[in-house]
Amino acid sequence: MKKQYENLGLNKIFDEIKLPAAFLSSAMKHKLYRQSMDREEILFAYQRRGRFMQLLASDKHDRWESILSYINELRPSAYRAARLGLSQLFELKNFVYHYEILRKHAAESSLEFYDLPDLGELFSLLDPDDIKAPSFSISPAYSKDLQGFVDEKVLLAHSLKHERHSFLSEAKEKLGMDSLKEEFVLPRSQGDLIQKIQSSGYFALHRENIANLSFILADSPKARELKERIARLNELLEQEEERILEELSEAVDGFYPLLQKAYDETCELGYDYALARFALLHDCCIPQIAEKMEFKAARNLETELNLKENKRKFQSLDMTFDLGVNLITGPNMGGKSTILMALGQFAVMIKLGIPLPAQKATMPIYDYVYYNHCAAEENLSSFGIEVVAFGRALSSKGRGLYLLDEFGKGTNPREGEALATAVIEYLSKSEHSTIAATHFTAPALKKGIPQYQIKGIDKAIAPLETEDLKHRLKLLSDAMDYSLVKLDESKSPPLDALKIARILGLPDEIITLAEKEL
Repeated sequence: MKKQYENLGLNKIFDEIKLPAAFLSSAMKHKLYRQSMDREEILFAYQRRGRFMQLLASDKHDRWESILSYINELRPSAYRAARLGLSQLFELKNFVYHYEILRKHAAESSLEFYDLPDLGELFSLLDPDDIKAPSFSISPAYSKDLQGFVDEKVLLAHSLKHERHSFLSEAKEKLGMDSLKEEFVLPRSQGDLIQKIQSSGYFALHRENIANLSFILADSPKARELKERIARLNELLEQEEERILEELSEAVDGFYPLLQKAYDETCELGYDYALARFALLHDCCIPQIAEKMEFKAARNLETELNLKENKRKFQSLDMTFDLGVNLITGPNMGGKSTILMALGQFAVMIKLGIPLPAQKATMPIYDYVYYNHCAAEENLSSFGIEVVAFGRALSSKGRGLYLLDEFGKGTNPREGEALATAVIEYLSKSEHSTIAATHFTAPALKKGIPQYQIKGIDKAIAPLETEDLKHRLKLLSDAMDYSLVKLDESKSPPLDALKIARILGLPDEIITLAEKEL
């Protein structure tokens, strides 16, 4: 799957789906690379994403982006039958806080597609002080005993502070040094003063180095008693907090089904939002799923993005294809491969419920896509790889979309032409849809097969003086009309290769010799 995405240019397209928050990354990977949706799921996905597109088109401030960006990643299963710590409860409360904002905004926006459960009761459990903030701590409101321990600790801490202040005042008076503080440093050169301080019993050596000694206020008997009481109280506090955490863990476990559903639905909503924003950014549409293939102003988005990077324009196309076999002929570099890749992109994107880069689009749902440039990694020649991959595709279940880009060109022209003709005839009798681009004459002259031709170079190009390949390519692009025209009858592929070779810089002498061979 990943290899096919790469060869169809889908990876660059998927990179354009910008996520508003990190928590959606794993959800997006699952949906793009592992999810398989049936027809009803695809239709429902498009319904949701279409509604989001309407909302975003009329929302100048895009509050969704702001709300979703605050939602943190969460693993709901970690809150099931587990002993929770402070950090986990903080993450949970933070999620629930911002989730509830999202849920209310969804209701105000009449987004009825998401079953977002009310987690208000869970938030209240984590917010006993009713502060209505995403922060979490073990509040005294959880326990009268805890409140009593906290109050007593405050009083003891106050008494200890008072006692130390009194002890320091006594030290200042006894030593006759009003400038003393609870902690100070003396240089070793003041030996007499150091001796006086050490023998007083009011201060203890804290640390020392080669030049200085650091002293701190010692504990009086009463201070030691107060510290011992605070230490015992801290043990009681810790035990009570552990008990509260156990009760909270058990209570949170009861919310697991709602929490899992809330997280899943949030991921669904967030992913739909990201796709709707992607659709508006790249002028995409919600396709109609029907038994026909019609596109208005369709674009190969991957190619369009590449052209923009090189400051070149992309020509959108109106296309209509038969559901059986279709042939496309036209000049080299005329956009045949671009069309085939776009159709492959569209077929895959529909299976994933992604809006299509077109003004309008109608297409069936295909079970799989075969593109003969999506070669498997085998120890074979290009022709061998093509044949093996095609045979494997034919053994796949369901109806496929076959995109044949000059099938058979990897072997000698005579046999390649015969094989390409046979493949097209075989597929014309199957349930599959086929769009084949070819330069071969034989398949192009087959009767009863709809044939389309790219208009090609529709104007003369003056001799090129420049050696700059980028400039030559731009001139070629400007001269090329990529429009697709349906032919009234079968017709041999056009001969534009020599024109293009001249534009790309092949010497005129070679071009003239080639023209004599035609």
